[in-house]
Amino acid sequence: MKDQNEFMRQMLDLVEYARTNENRITKEQVDDFCQDLDLKKTQLKLVYEFLEEHHIEIEGVSTKEYFSAKEGKDPSLSTADSRYLSLYRKELQELQQYSEEEKQNLYERLLAGEGEVSRLVVESHLQRVVTLAAKYKNRGVPLEDLIQEGNLSLLMAVEELCGNSDVLDVKKELDRQIRSRMIEMADEQLASKGMENTIVAKTNLIHEATKILAEEWGRLATLSELADYTKMTEDEIRMYVDLALEEIHIGKE
Repeated sequence: MKDQNEFMRQMLDLVEYARTNENRITKEQVDDFCQDLDLKKTQLKLVYEFLEEHHIEIEGVSTKEYFSAKEGKDPSLSTADSRYLSLYRKELQELQQYSEEEKQNLYERLLAGEGEVSRLVVESHLQRVVTLAAKYKNRGVPLEDLIQEGNLSLLMAVEELCGNSDVLDVKKELDRQIRSRMIEMADEQLASKGMENTIVAKTNLIHEATKILAEEWGRLATLSELADYTKMTEDEIRMYVDLALEEIHIGKE
C-alpha cells in the first residue's frame, strides 16, 4: 500500500506540473518524470489515462492509441508554485534545447576538463531540476526553494565534475547531488516540526538514499557509504535502521 500511495502522490505532482504549462505536457517530460518508477508499457498507459482524466494534453502521444478523448473544463492555475513555475518554464524554453547525443558530447567535454562547456551543461540540466523538484515538493518545502537549491547544487556539481575523468555517468551524478540536497531540505523542514517527525524524516532519508544508490551502483550501499551520502553518523543510521524494522537493507562492508 505504501508503494501505491507513493505512486499516486507522484501522479498528482505530475498533474500539477503539467498545469503550470497550460495543462500540457510532452511525452518526453512524462517519460523523464517517470523514469525512476521503472514502469512497463501497460503501467505507463495508466499514467496517460490519469493525465487525460485530469484534462492534461500530452504532446507526442495519440489519445486514440491510449484512451478515448473526454470532455471537461481545463483547471486553471491557482497556486503560487504554479505561477512561479509558469514564468520559470518560459525562461527555460528560451534556452537552447539539446538532444541526448548532444548532451553526452557536452558531458564528455566536461569530464575532459573543458571548462567552457560548464554553462552549457548547467543549462541542459535545468529542466531536469524542475522535474526532480516536482517530485519532492509535497514534503513540506516550497517548490521555488527546491528549484533554487537544486540549481545551486547543479552549479556546484558541474564545477566538481569538470576534469574528473573517473565519473562514468554525468547525468546520474548530477541527479544524485541534486536529489541529495532536496532530500536534505525535506528532512530539515520536518525536523523543525518536532522529534517525532524527525525520526520519520531520518528514516525516510535513509530509505530514499538506499534506493538511489542501489539504482546507481546496482548493489546495496554499505553503512559507511550511506553515512557519507546522507551526512549522518553510522550510529545514527544503525538506530534508524533498527526503528524501520528491517524495511531498510544495507550492504556488507
